Amino acid sequence: MKIAIVCKFKTKKFRTILKKFNFDIVKKNPDFVLVHGGDGTILRSERAFPGIPKIVIKKGSSICRKCDYSEGHLKKILKKIVKGRYRVVEGSKLVVKARRKRLVGLNEIQLHNKVPTRAVRFSIKTKNKNLGNLLGDGVIVSTPFGSTAYYSSTGGKPFKKGIGISFNNLHRKKIKSFVVPENSKIEIKVERGPAQIIADNYERYVNVDRGDRILIEKVKEKARFVQI
Repeated sequence: MKIAIVCKFKTKKFRTILKKFNFDIVKKNPDFVLVHGGDGTILRSERAFPGIPKIVIKKGSSICRKCDYSEGHLKKILKKIVKGRYRVVEGSKLVVKARRKRLVGLNEIQLHNKVPTRAVRFSIKTKNKNLGNLLGDGVIVSTPFGSTAYYSSTGGKPFKKGIGISFNNLHRKKIKSFVVPENSKIEIKVERGPAQIIADNYERYVNVDRGDRILIEKVKEKARFVQI
């Protein structure tokens, strides 16, 4: 079996273990991806190898999700994979389209003010909600996978199904975060910018300004994680 490594730290010890289990370490077309680091490394690995099952080894002993494991679990995981005794769990991702550009996020998509001293004015519409004349630093649209990350720091509570919407430093209005069905289409209109559309921790972003319309929805492509 072929495996790629996405690691923030040195990979020598992992390479030694993988070779003992007869894994071929590759840079293209792997069957699995070994991810070692924090959440940022997971996001980077999904961009590099979208949809390929990830073996997530967190740095240190902290375990945040059911698909996250510590370094001490690696040999056990590899044994299970070799014997076919594992399962793959899927996580939804979001796509955002604006100005004829497209970004995909595993954690969240956000509209964020471009200039720190100038708030962005915008409206947001879903099938059952129409919120206008909003002023603040922006809005976070989150997947269940990302609901324990930036989304939660803006008042959102973790959830398992749907798409979460939370607001970043709204002025004048106080709107609690809420979750819409996973098949929802979320439309945002920028009434006053400038602002940026950001997907996860991706360094590429889309600049938007007054009059721009933004569409966010679930994408068919799934993130996949090995679970034992």
